[in-house]
Order: sequence, then structure tokens, then C-alpha cells
Amino acid sequence: MLRINFLAFSLFVTALSAGGCATSRHYQNALPHNLTIESSTESVETALDIYSVGKQCEITYLGAVDIDHDLMELGIAKGQASYLVVSFTSASFWSNRSGQISYDFTLLPREAYRYTIDVSYLDNIYNVTVYEINRASGEKREMEGGELRNCRS
Repeated sequence: MLRINFLAFSLFVTALSAGGCATSRHYQNALPHNLTIESSTESVETALDIYSVGKQCEITYLGAVDIDHDLMELGIAKGQASYLVVSFTSASFWSNRSGQISYDFTLLPREAYRYTIDVSYLDNIYNVTVYEINRASGEKREMEGGELRNCRS
């Protein structure tokens, strides 16, 4: 009987932990698409949290999207800094282990450019690469992280 209660408790805690993700607000993808997410992940849940960054470096949470397709299109405000956080969450029910790794960066979308985020988790290696692509020439350059802690008012 004690074992069944422990199992029920474990399932309850797991459900609560998983449910925590559901409390985040879904990003309203209403702007013209200028951000492409290309994803190749195995056995992890991946999400993108999106924040706007104000003139005094304050952040406002705009919402999240689950990266659950190989190719996704989003609209991010042009001319305004956005703070983006890609998170990888893994869980193993049988070994009772879970973990999360995230990659954060700021992005200031420009009018004549598109942006691509390559997200992958393959063979236990996490990777996030951000590119800026000139719409006219097609020239593609890898961008630096631009972390929020470097924000200056």
C-alpha cells in the first residue's frame, strides 16, 4: 500500500511540474513574420519565451511558443529590442530526473532583414545559432548572443 501511495504521489508531483509550463502566456503572433525557427530536437521539449525590452532595460513578458515543428514563423517587433530565451527541458519518468538548459539573447530586428534561429538537440548536444539575413542580397551572418545583462540605458 505504501508503494502505491508513493507512486500516486510521484505522478501527482510530475503532473504539477509539467503543469507549471502551462501557466505561461501564449505569444500572440500577430506581427508580420520576420523570424524563422528551424528545429531539430530529439527527446526534449523546446520553447521560446519572448520579452520586449524598454528604454531603461526593463523587460515585459509577451508570451511563449512551444517549438514543436521543424519550421516555424513568428513576428517580432521591428525597431524594438526583444529578449528571447530558448529553453530545452528533458525529463525521464523512469529515472526520476529532469533538467532544463536555456540560451538567452537580445535581438533588435531591423527593417530590411529577416532572422533565423537554428535550434537543435542531437546526440546530447544543445545548440542555438541566430542569423541575420539581408532581404535584398540574401547575405547571412551569425549574430552574437547580446545578453540582456549588457543592456545599457
